[in-house]
Amino acid sequence: MKQQGRILSTVSLIHAVNDGSTAVISILFPIFKEIFHLSYTQVGIITGGGLFVTLVGQLVLGRLADGKNVNSFLLTGLLLTSFSLVLLSFSTGFITLICLIFFMRFATSFFHPIGIGWISRTYKKGRLDWAMGIQSGFADLGAFLAILTTLSITQLTNWTVPLYGWACICILCLLVSVALTYHLNKVFVIVPKETKKHSLKEMATDAFKRMKSIRLLIPAFMISGASWGVIITYFPLLLTERTTLSLPVIGFLVALWAGVGSITSLSYGRIRSYINRKKLLVAAYIMIGILSVLLAFFTQIIILIVVMILLGIAVFLTYPALFSFVSEVTHESEEGWTFGLTFTFQTGGGAILLFLGGVLSDRYGIWIPFALLGILSLLFTLILLLNYRKPFAQPKQ
Repeated sequence: MKQQGRILSTVSLIHAVNDGSTAVISILFPIFKEIFHLSYTQVGIITGGGLFVTLVGQLVLGRLADGKNVNSFLLTGLLLTSFSLVLLSFSTGFITLICLIFFMRFATSFFHPIGIGWISRTYKKGRLDWAMGIQSGFADLGAFLAILTTLSITQLTNWTVPLYGWACICILCLLVSVALTYHLNKVFVIVPKETKKHSLKEMATDAFKRMKSIRLLIPAFMISGASWGVIITYFPLLLTERTTLSLPVIGFLVALWAGVGSITSLSYGRIRSYINRKKLLVAAYIMIGILSVLLAFFTQIIILIVVMILLGIAVFLTYPALFSFVSEVTHESEEGWTFGLTFTFQTGGGAILLFLGGVLSDRYGIWIPFALLGILSLLFTLILLLNYRKPFAQPKQ
């Protein structure tokens, strides 16, 4: 296998396990809510706070990884993720649950700025959209498998069994990744960067310039991050409260969303060859807006199936498209720092909406997070249409 193929295989595999491990925790919240007697506000604190930990972790780790061995960072994150899943099985209540989930969120924060940056750097000169679609599709496949099996396994055994299972998968992935990357040429693993240390003021100025160059996409990252968090966290809770569906059926509906998303991401390169990225983003956010509002009001099974299929297409189209936009305007020596900043907004949007969704659900009902997501997405679509003729991203000035 060629060097680029080894990198894509490694990153795709780690992304699958990383997002699968995260999905296991998210889909277990109906169980956590029952056995630990959690309110929706506490769910919002745990999920929103966990994403805030991810936000800070991605920003710091993305900055640290530039100019260093990115593979070592990814493998370290994988090892910590396995350890955190085992520890999470010892949760006894709200306090231990929130502390251990925060630790798990830190462990999973190693991947996104570093792994996506590695793919961006490796494929910047050719087949970028295809590579972004492949690695994103594998992540969605990992989430799909986790969502599809977790609640069924839990109902048959115990909620800790999926955690142990994914901890073992993390270790297996770690061994495979070591084998794939052992003989990689150093030039693919470490990109030299300037060694000059920057003050906090200089770093803040640099961050501002980078964000200014992709300012139109910042709300897009926030809405896409919020879409993932709201659907995977609050959709099972919505169905648990407002329907009589069993946990395996609820798991199937969420898995349907992730499974369609996986196919969509894997097909992104081909889709992109027919439709430009701007049109894809506009269509995706219109769909997210309309479909999220529908989820706030309708819980009939046929409607749910159709909505989750369409949401799988819409939400998961946005990720590789956004990554590709940013990659094209980012220098290869600054991938980790730049993607760390963009993921700050992605996870930040998710953190805010998950927290508000929990607090407002206790007050007004579990439909609130979906209504908020839908309204925000439709408003952002209007912004995209008004600025359609302008570049969505440009090199840092």
